[in-house]
Amino acid sequence: MPEFPFFRDLVLAVGAALVGGVAAQRLGQPPILGYLLGGILIGPHTPGPVSDVHRVSTLADIGIVLLMFELGVEFPVSRLQRVRVIAIGGGLLQIVLTGLAAAAVARGLGFGVIEHVFFGAVVSLSSTIVALTLLLERGEMDTPHGDITVGICLVQDLSLIAMMVLLPAWAAAEGGVGIPLLLALGKTLGLFGGAYFVASLLLPILFAAVARLRSRELFLLMVVLVVLGTTVTLAALGLSPALGAYLAGIVVSRSHYSRQVLAELVPSRDLFASLFFVSVGMLVDPLLLWRHPGTLLAVIGLITLLKAGVSALVVRVFGYPAATAIMAGLLLAQVGELSFVLAKLGVDAGFLSADLYGVVLGGALISIVLNPVLLRHAAPWLARRPARPLETPSPLASALPEASRLVGHVVICGCGRVGSELVAQLRPRGVSYVVIELNPLRVDELRRQGEPCLFGDASNFHILRAAGVERASLLAITHYDAAAAETTVRRVIEIHPSLKIIARAHYPTDVQRLRKAGVAEVVMPEFEAGLEFLRWTLGHLGVSPAEADALIQRRRAELRPGETTP
Repeated sequence: MPEFPFFRDLVLAVGAALVGGVAAQRLGQPPILGYLLGGILIGPHTPGPVSDVHRVSTLADIGIVLLMFELGVEFPVSRLQRVRVIAIGGGLLQIVLTGLAAAAVARGLGFGVIEHVFFGAVVSLSSTIVALTLLLERGEMDTPHGDITVGICLVQDLSLIAMMVLLPAWAAAEGGVGIPLLLALGKTLGLFGGAYFVASLLLPILFAAVARLRSRELFLLMVVLVVLGTTVTLAALGLSPALGAYLAGIVVSRSHYSRQVLAELVPSRDLFASLFFVSVGMLVDPLLLWRHPGTLLAVIGLITLLKAGVSALVVRVFGYPAATAIMAGLLLAQVGELSFVLAKLGVDAGFLSADLYGVVLGGALISIVLNPVLLRHAAPWLARRPARPLETPSPLASALPEASRLVGHVVICGCGRVGSELVAQLRPRGVSYVVIELNPLRVDELRRQGEPCLFGDASNFHILRAAGVERASLLAITHYDAAAAETTVRRVIEIHPSLKIIARAHYPTDVQRLRKAGVAEVVMPEFEAGLEFLRWTLGHLGVSPAEADALIQRRRAELRPGETTP
């Protein structure tokens, strides 16, 4: 039957995604890497069994549409109002500086003007999926570098929309500000206005009418109609279908049904998105990489070293300490899913050569492999850095005169949810304390509330002395970042060797690491939550409080050997 080649290739692509994804997970790598490698193995360049990439790439286009739709729902333009200085200012500066550096490298390698601009844009974007995966695996979502990375990735994701509109129009105008560029801007502004109108007036009525029927199938059909209808409409107007999907996401994000829409589409999105990455892998030609080793090494160095350095410098310029800047820079030092979308747009439009595209894909693959390795080695190195008493405080730090008069107070490092609870309970008891916080917006908020708060890195000697740590009775490290906590502990012990320190940990290995560094008490919130669940469950089953307490004490002794238990 004539459809057989299509279904055969589809089965091979799904199988490659499954095998590659499982292998990547087993090796501790992001699934994207497995999908890409699976595509390389079955693609025509290895040579693999799939000779016609276009049959699979048709389905992969659906993956692009669903990825962009989800981006519109999860990150509408209005969400930028909640992302502040470092995300917007730092994110845009990082994109510009990285893009310029990458464009300069491409130009030095002999590529044309339009190609090196497209190349710079592609390399400037990082993988949100890879960064989030690494942060979650390392338990660093609530750390300063985690917040910075997520904020910059959000700005990068949204900047893709502008790039998808402006770069093709600019290239069509042959690198100038011509009629195509102005028309693209006009179309985009008009479409965003139309999307706002539809989102505010028409779509809520339609979704409400379908939702009242209580039919999951009809609701899903309505969602698919909105996504595909907007996509086809924009394609007919000469704009990118992916942009249409993003606009559809913006429309849906303004309705009360956005969460349910995502719940319906996420399984399909994951399937088609995996096919997208497999189809991208099919386009990688290992022989091409072999023929251009110099270009490949330049791309890898640009992504993993220069991009990390530029990103770290940007974070440092905004007043954050070196350790935070380095960790954020390394988390951004890869190229990911949305870069592939932009690169594919450039290839399809003839603005990016197949050779450069292939080398970029190869460099992206290697950057994703290197990213967790670099992080794994950087964190311990930062923790082992020798103390530098003469280091200067952050440019945003300011003095706290009242701290110089405190004796026997508590120094609280970090004032998120855990630190805030500690502050709330110490204040009414008349216990003196000083907060050290690295988020400048949080510092402003605390100071408006009259809290004694210092902006800065708790591992900085100037900040620790400004908080009066040499006269304190207790130091509480409330954030999750074990590497940063270990560095802080070593600095504090040099100033006040007998100071009692309590710290927070995410993993059992971090408990032993921090106790070895000199922490007297380590708290694992998830472990303690599990013990509370156990206490309530045993009580419900009729176990006496004394017996439940004894069991909990034994569990603490088993899972946290050597620690004191209450």
